Amino acid sequence: MEINNLQRASSYSYRVDADRIKQRSQQADKGIAADRQQGDSVDISGEGRRALMEEMSAVKRMKQTGDIGKLSPVSEGGSGIFNDFEKVMSELGGGSVSDDLVTKDYSQTEVDALKARFEKEEGTKTDSFDRYANKMAAAYQLMKGRIEEKYAASDRQKEYYTAADGSMQELTKEKEMEMLDNAYETHSRLMAVNTQIWSELQDFKVQIDYHSGGAKTTEKQDADIREQAYSALMSAISGENSGMLKQKTGSLNHFRLDLGIPFSARDFLNNIWDYHANLKH
Repeated sequence: MEINNLQRASSYSYRVDADRIKQRSQQADKGIAADRQQGDSVDISGEGRRALMEEMSAVKRMKQTGDIGKLSPVSEGGSGIFNDFEKVMSELGGGSVSDDLVTKDYSQTEVDALKARFEKEEGTKTDSFDRYANKMAAAYQLMKGRIEEKYAASDRQKEYYTAADGSMQELTKEKEMEMLDNAYETHSRLMAVNTQIWSELQDFKVQIDYHSGGAKTTEKQDADIREQAYSALMSAISGENSGMLKQKTGSLNHFRLDLGIPFSARDFLNNIWDYHANLKH
């Protein structure tokens, strides 16, 4: 969405009319209340006059340099990167979301190519939690890579987005990465809650094997399944795992990332997810 001046970019919160602002400021300096076109009256304080004059100067500078940019479809706490991440995850899971990709920074072809690396398998499902962690990490890596490429381009045009307070702010690489990180964390928390619910429905118990005095024993212990799942999913996008994914070719179904949890806890999470996956089929 191209915008020709800051008036249009700021339409969510205010409109800037340089001539009217200048006229009002001059009237305010004489102690005269400025009349609006609608018939209302507004007394502009000294601080308000300075703010308006700064806005007017900014608009003038942007007009002179042509540095207006465009309004990005992403917004803080709204649509955009969060929706795109959820769409990619749905596509990788065999679902279909009718909405188009919001940011347009990558194509449906790229999503389909990634989906092909998680080909459908027949028979008993195994490593289901690991596989889902791989999908999340791969989706994150796809979106992160496109963000990095966009900001590395020499001909990149400035973009603006709607901040949480309704103001228009310049979109930066740091802000887009923050939005992507938030989208990933939100999805991780949701899947961690699902894991705990599935565990409770199945009445699973963690079995931890350990050696004590040379004798192997098995002890059933209660564990915080939700925190284990959340920690594992967040670890899936570590720098080390990102490097491993970049080097990996072919199928990602049974590729094992470093999830930062004990083997027994990892096996337990896979057992929960395998049970749920096989139950559905």
